Amino acid sequence: MQGEPGTEPRIVQRVIEVDAARRTQLLRHLLKQHEGEWDRVLVFVATQHAAQIVAEKLYKNGVYAVPFHGDIAQGTRTNILSDFKDSRWDVVIATDLAARGIDIAQLPVVINYDLPRSPTDYIHRIGRTGRAGESGLAISFVSAATEAHFRLIEKRQGLSLPREQVEGFEPTETAPPVVDASGTGGIKGKRPSKKDKLRAAAAKAAATSAPDKADKPD
Repeated sequence: MQGEPGTEPRIVQRVIEVDAARRTQLLRHLLKQHEGEWDRVLVFVATQHAAQIVAEKLYKNGVYAVPFHGDIAQGTRTNILSDFKDSRWDVVIATDLAARGIDIAQLPVVINYDLPRSPTDYIHRIGRTGRAGESGLAISFVSAATEAHFRLIEKRQGLSLPREQVEGFEPTETAPPVVDASGTGGIKGKRPSKKDKLRAAAAKAAATSAPDKADKPD
């Protein structure tokens, strides 16, 4: 993501594959690995509950992290942002709604702990870093279950980003099977062929004509 020098953000985008259950551990690992380099990090999550939980886990492990969401009083949110700008908080765990007004110069890193729902929200999120011509880094955590969604984000934004893995956090999960009740064999967008329809009709007829075992004489 790059524009005219001095006017548009220059953002390096990275995608890290990780099992959903290990995202907090990976986040903590990255924060420790880049301690001193990342003085402030904005982390996006999908829900207020996730913001609370992730912030609490990080704080208990020695990371100055704080949740930031709509259920927090406006005055408190204002204070959090002020302290974040002054680097009194290392990490802010935010939801999309609460983060709309965040405008912090020289914010080095944004991390998508949860992927945004839409490609537009993705651009809005990563645009919190690399402001006023500064360079920035945006990292997205992608699991087997969210890989397809991230590919959609890439398609809509004209992106093709390499996938990375962090040693010790290699994913083990596989994508869930596609559940489809339309008779298309689980392939999205594929309609049943004439042969498929004939087979289905024959199977239905056979099932209807077969005598019920409960009605058979002993």
